[in-house]
Amino acid sequence: MKCWVIIILLAVSIVPLALKADIVDKILFSNKKYASQIEVKTYVLTQEQAAELFKNSDGEPILLSVNELNKIDKIYLVVRLKNLGNLHAWGILNCKVPNIGIPIKISTINIREYSCDYVICLASPVLQQENNNFPPNISYEWSELYTK
Repeated sequence: MKCWVIIILLAVSIVPLALKADIVDKILFSNKKYASQIEVKTYVLTQEQAAELFKNSDGEPILLSVNELNKIDKIYLVVRLKNLGNLHAWGILNCKVPNIGIPIKISTINIREYSCDYVICLASPVLQQENNNFPPNISYEWSELYTK
C-alpha cells in the first residue's frame, strides 16, 4: 500500500513541474523576430498545379484568378517555408484565405534550409475578394515561432 502512496505523491509533484517546463520552454525559445529569416510563400492551386510544383521544387506556379479557382471543385492552399537563417525553427503559422472566416493554422515541426511544403484541401470554397480577376491574396502571421 505504501508503494501506491509514494507513486501518487510523485505523480502529483511531477505533473506541475512538467507543465511549468513546457511554459519555460515556450518563454525561452520564443523568437518571433526570427520570422524575417523564414521565407514564406503561399498559393491557392489546383491539384495539377500542386503536383507540378512538387515536381519542380524551384519553380513558381502560374496563379489563377479567384474567378477561375471558383470554377474548380477542389483547390489547395499550399504553403512553402524555407529557413534562411542558422537556427532550428518551428511554430504555428496562421494563414488567412479570402472569404474563409477563420485562419488556417499550420503547425510546423521543423523548418529547414530547403522548402518544407504544407498542403491543405479547400474543398469547393467560394473565394471572394475586392477584385476577383486576381489570384487570392493570402495573408499570414506567426502566432508562435520558436528557435533553438
